[in-house]
Amino acid sequence: MLDRVPNYVWPVATLICWGGALLLLGLVGFTPFGLDEGAARALLLNWSTSDQIANPVFIFQIPDFRALLFIPLGIYWSGSMLAAKVFTIMVAFVAVLALYRWSRVQWNDEVALVASGLFLVAPLTLMQIDAMDQGIYLIFIVGLGLWVDAKFRTQERTITGWYFVLMILTAITITIHPMGLAFPMALAWQWYRAPVGKKHQQHIFIGLAITTGIMLAMGAGWIAIDWFGNPVLPLAHIIYSFYPAEPPGEEEMVLGTLGFILLLVILLYIGKELTRSLPGRTLLSALAIGLFCADAAWALVAQIVIIYGGVELLIRANRKLPVNNFFGQRGIATFAVFVLLFWFMQMDRAHAHNLANNILDPVDQIIDQLRAEAANPDKPFRAASQWPARTMIAVRRDVLPLPPPMPDSATLWKNIKSLSHIVFAHNDPRHHNLAEQLAELITVTQTLAVDSGGAIIAIKSDTPPPVPTSAPIPAPAPLPGSAPAARP
Repeated sequence: MLDRVPNYVWPVATLICWGGALLLLGLVGFTPFGLDEGAARALLLNWSTSDQIANPVFIFQIPDFRALLFIPLGIYWSGSMLAAKVFTIMVAFVAVLALYRWSRVQWNDEVALVASGLFLVAPLTLMQIDAMDQGIYLIFIVGLGLWVDAKFRTQERTITGWYFVLMILTAITITIHPMGLAFPMALAWQWYRAPVGKKHQQHIFIGLAITTGIMLAMGAGWIAIDWFGNPVLPLAHIIYSFYPAEPPGEEEMVLGTLGFILLLVILLYIGKELTRSLPGRTLLSALAIGLFCADAAWALVAQIVIIYGGVELLIRANRKLPVNNFFGQRGIATFAVFVLLFWFMQMDRAHAHNLANNILDPVDQIIDQLRAEAANPDKPFRAASQWPARTMIAVRRDVLPLPPPMPDSATLWKNIKSLSHIVFAHNDPRHHNLAEQLAELITVTQTLAVDSGGAIIAIKSDTPPPVPTSAPIPAPAPLPGSAPAARP
């Protein structure tokens, strides 16, 4: 009976069951909070274009090319966060299918099935889906690109539709995250070592060079990248879901350090195996590049190596036991998988609790307070925010990016006097000068909120401008009976 069911039915049924469980159990939120800034800009670009609404999103920065993927969301479901989250769930499932297909070839069906199941319920995976973060889309595009590359290799002609699709996918990966550079690097190495024809190889090299050069020259994407950050803290997200309202502490640092050590151990044993396949080389290159800009997207790539490689090493270690039964050959691996699955479920429940009780991270708390300021539609409102797209989606009013650095507070006042609010992370070293200059404008500004996530500064537009700090100081009047000063 089951043999008559087409093979494509099972992935679709799994997607429906898994995606439905995420929605029904409240593991994905539909509020405008918690979004990745790059995804928010791409959504705003599509929504405003589809509705033909003038939107300052065009002056933020060139968004990453996820905006091309969000075109259906702008055409059919403009303004719908539900549609955006469901779309991300589908993207994540396709990404896991690509990982499943790769791990079957790399190792075997058992590793692919167990590791993919763990990846689907891992807390970091669900947080990436909820935030529409870069990591999920990066894995999706790379998996799709590897499939397109395999299709192009079967073509007799050198310039086909598959060729241009491959170049478009390469451009998207580069704009999403610096780790996206790993895809054209691994692809170029693959075509160098195993070309299908001289002309095919030349066209691939030329296309990859032109695409990579143009994307880097445009400066598209790469929004809010934390260069040379601590790679330990993001790894803690793999096994521990932070309480959003509290900053990470020593416990998270310890877990992140253990995760980093585990990653190194797994790479020590299976790193050489990964270099034998194109997806494996892409993962290794992404890990190396992402080490210089470690964030949640890099942690997701590390999670792939830890889960898939860890399952394979557990099964290998279990096989070495001199017991020829199920418990002897799979007992340790099965116990470890169930313990990890139980822990993942606990973290997923904590994540659902945070979403149900509207527990926000510090940045979203500040944005939420600004939303209360913008609640009155009759009150003039025009804000400048460090996170303009996230803020605009939340407040549904005009939001601009922060003003560029100014030489003094008087110049800053000329550029911000048309605003009503400024929202930024005052503890960020990049905004130290802005915080100092705003402090000098105490007569025309008012601090509404200060928290660990940032500060909200209100602008008193009806107050006379302050005296410029660079204005000349008048000479004191001469004392009675004294001779006037000689003129030069």
